[in-house]
Amino acid sequence: MRHAFKTLTGVLFCLVALGCGAPDETPAFGTPQDLALLTTDTVELAATLYPPARKNPPGLILVHDRLGSRAHFAAFAARAQREGYLSIAVDLRGHGGSVPRNGTSLNPRAFAQDDWMRCLSDLESAKKTLLERGADPDNLAMVGAGLGANLVLQYASRDEEIQAIVLLSPGLSYEGIEAEEALARYGKRPTLLVTSTGDSYAASTCEELHAKASSHCELREYDGAAHGVDLLDAVEICPPQIFLWLEGILGNGADREESGTR
Repeated sequence: MRHAFKTLTGVLFCLVALGCGAPDETPAFGTPQDLALLTTDTVELAATLYPPARKNPPGLILVHDRLGSRAHFAAFAARAQREGYLSIAVDLRGHGGSVPRNGTSLNPRAFAQDDWMRCLSDLESAKKTLLERGADPDNLAMVGAGLGANLVLQYASRDEEIQAIVLLSPGLSYEGIEAEEALARYGKRPTLLVTSTGDSYAASTCEELHAKASSHCELREYDGAAHGVDLLDAVEICPPQIFLWLEGILGNGADREESGTR
């Protein structure tokens, strides 16, 4: 009798296990996936994808600062994953694990303005990968830090499929990558500016951009002098406030909310 009960239990367990793969169920929470991307100008990029446990998720592209790497966004990306976002953090060309196709290293310390502008191809490859991996094309946002914030603004001003941007410590000009004109081209789409009061150049930039923005633009200023991605660690309330802002625009687990700000 005990043997029969064990057999029946085993059969039921197998049936339940088979049912877990049904196509109409929520996908399993995934571990981060390291990827190799190739840009249109044949630069190999290292990236990490953070898949959430939901279908058709909103997508986030995470862009580090000059001389940084995608690892700087690891904690934020893991939180985004738990919040229901599919995010990709990419090493810009010459940074981290990203090298050209022929294996010759690039030196970002020697980049001129044109070299930095070529990084927009890196962001295009990241976006393409997000969409291929199932991100909702109607719910895409970007988060950039420092010079990465300026690159995000430049890219989003050229791609109307980006619905929202979060700029951590942008500058009016970093390495010749301008912000003010790009914000004007970006138009009426939502923007979140984040800075610390002690980071004087970024703080004054954010105040100027906020005053001149024609879009739905919010400014968050925090005490201290943290810059760029360091704001996410130094200011405890910063990440949850970013996700709360994003949720009002993209949503994080249900149908998209209409914010009326477009």
